[in-house]
Amino acid sequence: MKTYSLLAFLLSTQLIWVSAVFTSEDAQYNETEARMLLNLAAGAYASDATACVQRTFSSNENQMIISQFSVKCDFFGNPCAGYIIVSEVLQQITVVFRGTKTNSQLLLEGWTTLKPSADFYGIGLVNTYFKKGHEKTWDYVASALNHTNYLNYDVYVTGHSLGGALAALAAPRIVHEGLRQSQQVKIITFGEPRVGNLDFSHGYDQLVPYSFRVTHAIDVVPHLPACVKDLSYTPPAGSDGSKPCDPTSTNGGYHHAMEIWYPGNMTQGSQYMVCTGLPRDEDFSCSDAPKVDLNDTTLGVWDHRNYFGVEVPDFGKGGCDPSMTFAGPPTKTGIGALVSSVLGKRK
Repeated sequence: MKTYSLLAFLLSTQLIWVSAVFTSEDAQYNETEARMLLNLAAGAYASDATACVQRTFSSNENQMIISQFSVKCDFFGNPCAGYIIVSEVLQQITVVFRGTKTNSQLLLEGWTTLKPSADFYGIGLVNTYFKKGHEKTWDYVASALNHTNYLNYDVYVTGHSLGGALAALAAPRIVHEGLRQSQQVKIITFGEPRVGNLDFSHGYDQLVPYSFRVTHAIDVVPHLPACVKDLSYTPPAGSDGSKPCDPTSTNGGYHHAMEIWYPGNMTQGSQYMVCTGLPRDEDFSCSDAPKVDLNDTTLGVWDHRNYFGVEVPDFGKGGCDPSMTFAGPPTKTGIGALVSSVLGKRK
């Protein structure tokens, strides 16, 4: 397993990544690793991710940004973007995708569409917008992985929100096309929406065993697009009436494994759940349990933008400066507060 230095938490703002190769232990969730990748996912929101990269890694790892990309994702000109880091010292590539950039993109992503409808290389059906974004960014990923200097390097893939969705398509395709073996790819995403249907979920789980979807409290985005609910389930008296996803239906959205749910805050040492319960990949004891009130998702959107104590887009734009401070959860509700929470400060 790649080992991680907790000393960095005590001595500096840098987190130290020590060289090794993926082993079976990498199939276990590592919060130190997740916090590092959250820094990188935040950095994707900046015009230049260099500051976040430098604050995340120690200099002796020689982590270099070898590619930054931004392509038009739709007819509004909204971008699908990201960057790629390589460490020849660690023989490691990290692919980072950026989340939603504008409000028009938020709508076009189709998080509220009824069901995935685009075939993804025979693995299963996926969201059409996500697939289009994947196709427009794939060449940058494939080029890095096929570079003669980096052949056989282990690959990390990460992203927040839309970036998580793009990461969740890149990772299985890397394995599906034989660019890397399953054990050479590890993915951690944050606030990822449902990318595909049940068939895609099953295919994904076989291709990418080292996979973790980190979710925060009642983050609304992992609930979208909706799954088909199990109508045979009877909610207990006094509950909010929520029903689990139907683990047999291929019609709606369905998550892949493995969810890591933080039901409260995400400060250092906060409790989290490794969600291995039923239904498979949609554990009803984790984030899917609370019923989402679509009439007021203000807090759910705040939870989506805030991971590990930082407001992800602003943190990245600020160069992942650990001295940055952020406002707490919203106290106001309603459409005005929702719009403000979704869009934040436009920069």
